[in-house]
Amino acid sequence: MITFNENVLYTKSNEWAEKINDIIRMGIDDYSQSSLGDIVHVEIAGSGTHVTAGKSLGSIEATKSVSDINAPVSGVISRVNAEVIKSPSIINIDPFGEGWIAEIVPDDISELNGLMNSSDYKSFIA
Repeated sequence: MITFNENVLYTKSNEWAEKINDIIRMGIDDYSQSSLGDIVHVEIAGSGTHVTAGKSLGSIEATKSVSDINAPVSGVISRVNAEVIKSPSIINIDPFGEGWIAEIVPDDISELNGLMNSSDYKSFIA
């Protein structure tokens, strides 16, 4: 059963974004991690890298496929979750918590307005 987090916003490419003060914390959602299967490797651009909303900031490798991870907003990566790099399976266990991937200082916080709330996202993936 897919779980949804009512406190985050979602992209059409199955990433989530949560505003924490002036930072956007992001990761892939439960739907995406369950579709991928066992996650074995995560590669993310480093801190200080400028990313563009909707464009790849890294990749996630599962036992049978590799997928891009897209930035939910444009901005500068301020922190990468080192634990996910060391133990990618954390994403399978807790995609909305310990499995977060990166934190981004957004160029324009209003880009969040283009993302979906939980209800809209449920309809989108149905």
